Parts: sequence; structure tokens; C-alpha cells
Amino acid sequence: NALMLYTNCLQSFNTKRFASSQSYEVPVIPRIEGDKGEDGEGKLKGGKRLKKSNPVLPKPEGVLGAIMRYILRNSYIEQPSFAFSAALSLVATLCGRKFEFEGVAPNLYILNVAPSGSGKNAPQEKIKEALIESKLDYLLGAGDYVSDASLMDTLPESPVRLDIVDEAGGLLATVNKGGSPYNTKMADILAELYTSSTSIFLGRQTAVGHKGRSIRPNVNLLCSTTPRGLSEGVSTTSIEKGLMGRFLIFKGEYNKKARRVEKAISLTPKEIDHLNLLAGYSPNEKTDVIAGIPQNVTKLEATEKAHKLLQQYFEELDSLRIASDADNKLLPIISRLYQQMLKIAMIHAISRQILIKDIVVDVEDVLFANQTVRYYYQVIQEVIGESIFDNQYESNRNKLLSLISATGEEGLPKKTLSQKSRHLKKRERDEIIEDLLESGEIELIALKRKTTNRTVYVYRSLEE
Repeated sequence: NALMLYTNCLQSFNTKRFASSQSYEVPVIPRIEGDKGEDGEGKLKGGKRLKKSNPVLPKPEGVLGAIMRYILRNSYIEQPSFAFSAALSLVATLCGRKFEFEGVAPNLYILNVAPSGSGKNAPQEKIKEALIESKLDYLLGAGDYVSDASLMDTLPESPVRLDIVDEAGGLLATVNKGGSPYNTKMADILAELYTSSTSIFLGRQTAVGHKGRSIRPNVNLLCSTTPRGLSEGVSTTSIEKGLMGRFLIFKGEYNKKARRVEKAISLTPKEIDHLNLLAGYSPNEKTDVIAGIPQNVTKLEATEKAHKLLQQYFEELDSLRIASDADNKLLPIISRLYQQMLKIAMIHAISRQILIKDIVVDVEDVLFANQTVRYYYQVIQEVIGESIFDNQYESNRNKLLSLISATGEEGLPKKTLSQKSRHLKKRERDEIIEDLLESGEIELIALKRKTTNRTVYVYRSLEE
């Protein structure tokens, strides 16, 4: 009876207040906790929380491993995921137009995401230095694109290149959201370049002739941006269009402690020799003819065990695609996971066997590629959940949920939440909080303390 009276009165009160755009009360769950601390404040016992499983990158062998260690030794803030991605970009570039595996070439688009000051710059700079020190700087491409012409017109002279784009948030916004016909075309050109690495890129027709035409171009991108730059530059629409589905995304660790690098460490002569050996590799066989021109390319084979493992992973990833809803934001990414796996397996096999004449893809290469792709798939789910939204409401909802979840079991007091979300109107904030309460993502808890009681919002992600 008391509960019925309370809820009826509360509903009547809230109806009048809400109609007048005034604040309204939400029922709170009183909870008196045991296990008091020294200050007498109760600790929440909401059950066992689901721990976020941290994706783990595999340990690369050969040239990949050497480049990754070289980057980490010279980094003020060690970011293994960024050193890993930069090493992949470098080896993919060195393999350009030389190898294929199951119909794919080794070109990669990579995007590193971390806040400013988290160590995104060192991997990019060290890759540049490695190419310059090895006298392979001709493989360095553009640092930014101003138009579709700047992207295409140098392809005939530089079909293999690594474009290192720092602070790529502006570029992503330009490419994905357009604003002019030239900018809109850049997304389509990048997507076409990615898929033309085993065929021909047709370029564009101009008043003075045909420009940008290239056979089997191998353009690699190593980009970096902040979570905010990603949020402003990428939308779910741009993922559905296909370009962002071609990017491998790596996420850095936040708030890592920096260290002094008293003296920069250079590549060893042996490591430089390996880079030059890979860059100078020349396939003997002419296996293809494209536009009447014979193509020198080594088509890698896999061992029988590697084929069986590839078949298993192919079926698993295809089942994931089939089970996904048609409107799933991740569907364009899921559809390309196997293709990304083939590329990474090929790169690792070459890196591991650069001194061997007959390079083959073995089980260890497939396992390496599978673990990398699983890492990427978990990261892209986190990134989309944290930074990419369909509308402003989703963005604001995520920001409030992040504020609450960051406080852990201590919870976030109502007053503190209001102070930290001053950019939102009160009514909008209240609507989001009500939505989070109804979905069970947060809970409103009344804590009893020695002096005064306190009401806090607590993030809930519990095992049932």
C-alpha cells in the first residue's frame, strides 16, 4: 500500500512538472551496505561486473618484429599497437606489386586512434626515418590530399608508395562528408585504389588527356587521429559506403607514462639489408597479362595445414556475416575481415621468410593474421561505440554514459553529473538519464553515510 501511494503521488507530481519543462524526480533504490570503510561510507555490492576483455596483438617475426622493436626503442611513449601497425604499413609497402595471395595484394589502409600527446607521432616518424636511412625514401608519398587530382596524378610515376597522414581527422571529414564534388570523389578514388591493386586503375579524363592511369597500384595509408577527430570525420554512413570498412583501426592506450629517450637508436646494418632485399625483390615469373602488359608477380601458395585453417576461419567469418542484421553498422567491416586476414598472413609470411627463395604461407602466418583481425574487430566495435554515431543524441548519450562508467563502483553524484554536462540543456540531459535508467545501463542508488546520505548514478554491466 505504501509503495502504491508513493508511486501514484510521484507520477502525478512528475506529470505536472514535466509538462512545465521543469525537473522531475526518479524513484531511487535505497541500499544500506555493509563492509563500511573508515569513513563509514557503504560500498556497492551490485554483483560481479563484466570485465572488458583486452584484445591482444600477436608477436610478429622477421622484418615485422625488427621494425616494431626499432619503433618502440625510440618512442617517448610506448604504444605497441601503433608500432605494430606502422611495421605492417612499411612491410606492405616494400611488398607492393611483387606478391599476391589468393587474389589479394598486400596494400593496407591503417588508422591509429589516440588522444593528443599519447605517442601517435613516433611510429610515423620512425617509419620515415627507416625508409630514408635505407635509401628507400622514393617510397614515401603524400602527407595530405588537397584534391582528387593530387591523389591520382602521380600514380603512373609512383604506383607503390606509403602516404603518412598525421592528424587525419580533417582529411577524413573532407573525404567522407564531402562539401564539393572534388572532395566527394576522393572517398570513391581511395576505395577504388584499394581494390585495384591486382588489376588496373583507370584514372581520370582531363582536357589535356588521360591522367592517373596505373596498373596494379599499391598505395598504402598510415593515418592517425584523435577520438574527437574520428567522431567528427567519420559517420556510420561513411562506413556503409565502404571506405572506412577498408581501414584497419588500431587504438592506443591512454595516459601512458612517458620516458626519456637519451639517444636515438638506428637500424642495424642487417635490418637495413633486409629492407633493401625486400624492396629489391624481383619476381622471376610473368604470371599475368594486364592491358597487354606482362606482369611479374609471385603468387604465394599455402601449406595443406594452412589451407585447412584458412577454410575454418573463412567459415567462421562468413557465419558472422550471415548472422548479422542487414542494418548492422559493422556489416561492411565484417564482409572484408577475411580479405584483411589474407593480406596480413601474406605480409607475415614474407617478413618471416625474406631470405628463403620459395616463400609459403604456413600455419603460424594464418594464426598471426587471425589474431590480428580478431584484435581489429574488437577495437572497431569499441571505436564505433565510443566515437561514431548516427546523430547528436547518440553522441550526447554516449558522453553521459562514459562519465558515469568512468567512476566505477563509487558512482557519480547527480550534482557532479550536472556540472560535467553543462553543455546539455537540463531537459535533454534528463531524457538521456531516463533512457539509460530504463535500459538498465545505469542505476540510481541511495548510499547511507555517517553524516549525510548521497544519491549516485552507477554504471551497470553485470553477469546475470
